[in-house]
Amino acid sequence: MFIISETHCQQCKILKQMLGDKAMTTEFRLASQNMDLCRELGIKTIPALVKDDKTVVFNLDDIVTE
Repeated sequence: MFIISETHCQQCKILKQMLGDKAMTTEFRLASQNMDLCRELGIKTIPALVKDDKTVVFNLDDIVTE
């Protein structure tokens, strides 16, 4: 499980704040470095949580609770 994000994304910054201490142990991958994966999974907005079964979650509250 990992989160697709970008350093300049305001929503991604908000997500990291919402995650709090959990953000330190969460794997983040940059969308710009994973464009093929984003296309494959249909990710057009970030942040996006990619689960182990390749399902994608976009809602910030849902990402935090996963």
